[in-house]
Amino acid sequence: MPGWADRRLTADGGGAADRVRRADVVVTATSAREPVVDGRLVRDGAVVLAVGSHEPDARELDSVLMGRATVLVESRATALREAGDVVMAVHEGSLAPDDLVTLAELTGSRADVPADRPLVVKTCGMGWQDLVVAVAAHRRKEGRPGERS
Repeated sequence: MPGWADRRLTADGGGAADRVRRADVVVTATSAREPVVDGRLVRDGAVVLAVGSHEPDARELDSVLMGRATVLVESRATALREAGDVVMAVHEGSLAPDDLVTLAELTGSRADVPADRPLVVKTCGMGWQDLVVAVAAHRRKEGRPGERS
């Protein structure tokens, strides 16, 4: 079990473990360097949104979860370069790069998301996404919410 999670689960008398076991959705949005969720606790069919750590040597999720989940990423290349959750699980042999499912594959119906295993959505954020948000915020400020260039 991950060290931080182990201390946290002990500190609250196991309540966090129960909540993770029962959860339909688990969100991690941390700057953790080590896993904060014990992958054995996440139930099949749960969705885990991992939006925090995005460095190749930092991760919020352990290899146990990454190995048993369908892992959805924005970009395979970006995830393999920046997402420590992915990078470390691949390095440890729990996850294969070809097992990653991209958003484009999912929306294009080229991918199947089985309901009998967890779904991990691992995002790193990408520069183009920041630019789109900045343009939308700028247009909103100027009173042009629907305008397109």
